[in-house]
Amino acid sequence: MAGPGSLGEGVRNLRGKPGRMINRDSILDWAIIGGGIHGTYLANTLIRQRVAGRSDLRVIDPHGKPLHQWKKVTASVGMEYLRSPKVHHLDLEPFSLKHYAQCERFEDKMYITPNDRPSLKLFNDHTDSVIETSGLNEIYRKGYALNIEWSCDHAVITTDHEVIRAKKVILAIGQGGSANWPEWAKDAALEGAAICHVLEGAYCREQIPESGEVVVVGGGMSAVQTALSIADENRHVTLLSPHSLRQNNYDSDPGWMGPKYLNRFREISCLRKRRRIINEARNSGSITHDLKWELIKSQNKNECSLIIDTVRSCSVLTNDLLLLNLKSGETLAANHIVLATGYENERPGGRLIDRLISKYDLKCSECGFPITDTSLQWYENLYVSGGLAELEVGPASRNIVGARMAARKILNMTENNF
Repeated sequence: MAGPGSLGEGVRNLRGKPGRMINRDSILDWAIIGGGIHGTYLANTLIRQRVAGRSDLRVIDPHGKPLHQWKKVTASVGMEYLRSPKVHHLDLEPFSLKHYAQCERFEDKMYITPNDRPSLKLFNDHTDSVIETSGLNEIYRKGYALNIEWSCDHAVITTDHEVIRAKKVILAIGQGGSANWPEWAKDAALEGAAICHVLEGAYCREQIPESGEVVVVGGGMSAVQTALSIADENRHVTLLSPHSLRQNNYDSDPGWMGPKYLNRFREISCLRKRRRIINEARNSGSITHDLKWELIKSQNKNECSLIIDTVRSCSVLTNDLLLLNLKSGETLAANHIVLATGYENERPGGRLIDRLISKYDLKCSECGFPITDTSLQWYENLYVSGGLAELEVGPASRNIVGARMAARKILNMTENNF
């Protein structure tokens, strides 16, 4: 991994030795790796702003279709409303979602306070409309990006299905890496315990027993949403949180979406200080006002309980009879355990990014994240978005609005263009 550096060091040339003869017509203008929120928004922007045609652009994603992972995870945790306001979506015009809801005469409860946060159904339906209008389905390619190499003036992207060549590449890789399994949970799973993680692909709500005692471990949005979604009159759920519930309607202060805080942030050349500011600005493990009240109502109906404690170990009496030994000295019995403990705290992209850093000596900060220029260019014609861009974009980089902020930087467009 490259050592720490400053933002003023510039972008180095990625061109390697010339490769074998290729068909020049097969080289795309753009390739986006990652088809989630960021990849889909960036693809839509490139097409709608006429930066690239559909024939000159491909989005590479393991699932081969837009937003597969987003829809899977939000359904798994039982999300009903987004945390972000209605002006944050995947179209370019700020009030596109609002106009869509009006034109479609949406009958479900469309928004929730504060800030008119849209329902997940409205957001997804609007997104599907955007995808269809821009013809995004036809530019998606199913595959894991295994390696990227530069040959002359283009990148050669090797996936587990094909080889794709492109002049410019955007790494829009989400945080959907390894789910965070505490050590006690790993040990219990090895003994055959009925335990699962809500963020893993194998999670299925229907596999949870229809009755009995279920423990959800975690204290953030996903944990509370999961607990509420599986609790009912026959299935009691205990939410086991390591901290008291922290109420905040925002992932980070709205000032991080514009000049209020970002102007000063960009004046800071010390990347270690930027990382500290980002970590402190994020309201990790917090929940919105409405979720807190939904949990209180569920407690009043005796469907949910809340315990503030941490697990020291898990005794597996039988596969579906587990005893959690808590730090307080208390014990908690469960027939099934659902982990909602987030993802591992690691840089997105895994081995693909490791290989790029090693092969081309890409510059990284001490925290391991890319050092880019102001246009999010990591090396010549290699750009980043989402978590990989947070040292330049700031605390909101991973959110929906972060995709808009990244697109503006990559395409060097003013806010009025969006």
